[in-house]
Amino acid sequence: MSFVAITRGALLVLGLAMVAYHMIGSQIVLAGYVENQAIHLAFVLLLVFLHSASVAQSFFLRFWNLLLAGIGLATSAFVYFNVGHLEEIVGFPGTIEVVVGVTIIALVIEATRRGWGMVLPLVACIFIAYFLWGHLIPGPLNHKPFTFSYVVSYLSIGLTGVFGEFLSISADQVFLFVVFGALLSVIKINDLFFEIGKAAGRVFSGGPGQTAVISSSLVGTVTGAAVANVAITGAFTIPFMKKVGYRPEEAGAIEATASTGGQIMPPVMGASAFLMASFLGQPYAAVMAAAVIPALLYYWTVILGVQFLSVKRGIVAPVEPVDRNLVMRRLPLFLVPLGIMIGMLAMNYSPNKAAFWAISVAIAMSYLTVDTRPTVGEVLKCLADGAVTGAQIGISLAIVGIMAQTLLTTGLGNKVAGLVELLSGGNLLMALLLTMLVSLVLGCGVPTAAAYSLVAIVVVPTIVKMGVSPMAAHFFAFYFAVISAVTPPVALASLAGAGIARASYLRTSWEAFKLAISGFIIPFLVIYNSAIILEPTSWQWALGTAVAVPIGMTALTAAIYNCGLVPFRPIERLMAILCGAMMTGYAVFRHVDELPLEYPMLALGVVLAATLLRMQRLRYLEQQRRPSMHEADGTPASSAASTRQG
Repeated sequence: MSFVAITRGALLVLGLAMVAYHMIGSQIVLAGYVENQAIHLAFVLLLVFLHSASVAQSFFLRFWNLLLAGIGLATSAFVYFNVGHLEEIVGFPGTIEVVVGVTIIALVIEATRRGWGMVLPLVACIFIAYFLWGHLIPGPLNHKPFTFSYVVSYLSIGLTGVFGEFLSISADQVFLFVVFGALLSVIKINDLFFEIGKAAGRVFSGGPGQTAVISSSLVGTVTGAAVANVAITGAFTIPFMKKVGYRPEEAGAIEATASTGGQIMPPVMGASAFLMASFLGQPYAAVMAAAVIPALLYYWTVILGVQFLSVKRGIVAPVEPVDRNLVMRRLPLFLVPLGIMIGMLAMNYSPNKAAFWAISVAIAMSYLTVDTRPTVGEVLKCLADGAVTGAQIGISLAIVGIMAQTLLTTGLGNKVAGLVELLSGGNLLMALLLTMLVSLVLGCGVPTAAAYSLVAIVVVPTIVKMGVSPMAAHFFAFYFAVISAVTPPVALASLAGAGIARASYLRTSWEAFKLAISGFIIPFLVIYNSAIILEPTSWQWALGTAVAVPIGMTALTAAIYNCGLVPFRPIERLMAILCGAMMTGYAVFRHVDELPLEYPMLALGVVLAATLLRMQRLRYLEQQRRPSMHEADGTPASSAASTRQG
């Protein structure tokens, strides 16, 4: 038997063991708080290094990965069997404990590099270096000196840093949700999403462009990973979009933007949403409920962007028949487990319990219909693959724990927060712009959970002190950490989309940036109008917001693409810009100099929107009549295809 076959077999067994441990642990207590994290970390390190060994080409790399996996198991076991002793010597570890602690830190950094590349490990190393030698830095960033053993204790073996809130969230909340998302492939839910997407393509012009948006958003509700979303749905949607007339960079951008939104679309939303619930001290159901309206606004503007782009390009996609029988057969496989998950979360059951029952019901229901009935081997492999993905997310949260502990123990978090407050001069808008920049920069090649966590610890408290509600402040940081996936210069989701589309990366990133413009506006709306996250300060204002925000976002998107039902004339584009400005003004500003300016803004915005819609409708009907007039005269209607809007 080959080495690859042996390691893949070991991955299958260990992955299933990890799933079994967490499934059973969701129902009964198997280990204490720290012991549970030690077991989780052991599984994480084993799976990450075994996966690397399975794809390694040389004997040395295979041996090295297996050695690291063995060391990871040994160090995790040391923590598991010595929890009581380690709690007694926090800050003052002995020689053995220091060696084990350093080894754990090194393993976490190396495992993160295997799963996420060099950026996050380099950032973590900078934090550790600051912890060790920050006392040598003059000025405001100086901190008191710490001994080497003290630093190692607080970053790992002292049961903080690696072992702390973040790894606990991975073990107790995130992991089983990742496994649930992995079940999509084995129960053939992707086929259902594709058919639903085709139905959307019959309503809006652009066909497969809308199919990509709808199917990617639905896949994202349970995967919560932008790049993975692009890989899952982009392989089907991007070639089809290119075939009907989208440029390669446009096809890649549509898929990247739609897939990125999966991290903000309830019910799962990725690991960051669970972190947000932990930071806020609220049940996950509260975060999930608050995310609904912003997510719908995001996808509404993406759908409109694709619509306007297809009109501008004159794309008339073939109307694809929807397999209604497939939809009726597969829909319960998606809705029933999802409904159970949402219902249990709404009733404040733990995320692990909700995921346990969603996984169990999804597997059981997959055997009820012949065309979705998987083999036992397919189910087991799918669960093991989900465990590997969960391990990669888990190791990213472990390294975030190292950075978070550095911020807390050295006081760096308070110093950076004070710097933000100083630079902003107490001005909320300036503080928000700085927070946006920090989130986007940290999100360059760093997992969303890591970027969001650091901003949530350092900058968000400053925004809250300026009078912003904690939920709104955290959503602000969260959104920009997510949207960094399509923000140049890194834009990992755009990179994946460009690769599948064989398009220019920079052009794809730019198109994705335009299409995702709402992702840059919604966070500011959330800050200035908390009704969007279901925290209204006035029901009258909230009702007006329900009118103003969708109209304003529609007008802004139309202005960006210079198109509506038909391409804009200059006056129409100006009207769209003014309409968007008025509606945004209503949503953001309440009383300026004690004058109720928001209501005139709302009224003027509605008038502009109605006038613009009427002008566009008249031009659209005029264009539709022209081909018929040519046909009546016997003239070839060559322009019919370019004017038909689907």
